[in-house]
Amino acid sequence: MSSKIGCLAMTMTALTNIILGAISVDYILSWFGKDIPLLFDFIIGLIVGEFSVPIAFVGWLLRLFGVF
Repeated sequence: MSSKIGCLAMTMTALTNIILGAISVDYILSWFGKDIPLLFDFIIGLIVGEFSVPIAFVGWLLRLFGVF
């Protein structure tokens, strides 16, 4: 039973990383006026999601307060 829960947890973690990574990559690229296909957003988000999510969040906050 615990292996099923562990597998589900790992799957959900990977999916969250891919989805949030893709959203953040797309958001960061929009700053430069660029757009790439969603599949490439997913692939890049899987690789650099740990870095792009915090960068996108800080960029969003800076835009929210009118700094960026």
